[in-house]
Amino acid sequence: MTKTRPDRILVADNNSISRETLARWLRAAGYDVTTADTGECAFTILRDWQHPISWLYTRASLPILIDGWILADEYHDHNRLRPAVIAAAEARTSLQGDIVLGQPSPATVLATIRQLMKANHDRPSGREIDSNPLEEVA
Repeated sequence: MTKTRPDRILVADNNSISRETLARWLRAAGYDVTTADTGECAFTILRDWQHPISWLYTRASLPILIDGWILADEYHDHNRLRPAVIAAAEARTSLQGDIVLGQPSPATVLATIRQLMKANHDRPSGREIDSNPLEEVA
């Protein structure tokens, strides 16, 4: 009997309270969660092919050199059809189809990730590649 593994979510946030609160809530909902407090640490996690990341939540502004936008680009190299959820100073649209939230609370991020996952799991398998996954979240 094959057991399906839960979606693996990377939470990259330098705010330890937001990061750990969101991670705790996602774990309680049954998801496999990995956390990172810098872009460099998150980038290394995204490059671990033996433990692929299914979903990404990141802060746009992270300390050191790698920010959330670079992480989203790396994430899209292996998850073309899945949007990243990015916390920024203000909400805006993304040409890559990412969800950019303005100063979201952990509860808002959790609700957004759940909606994206539900839309992805409910999607028929013959879905066109160029479709917009945000249509199902709106």
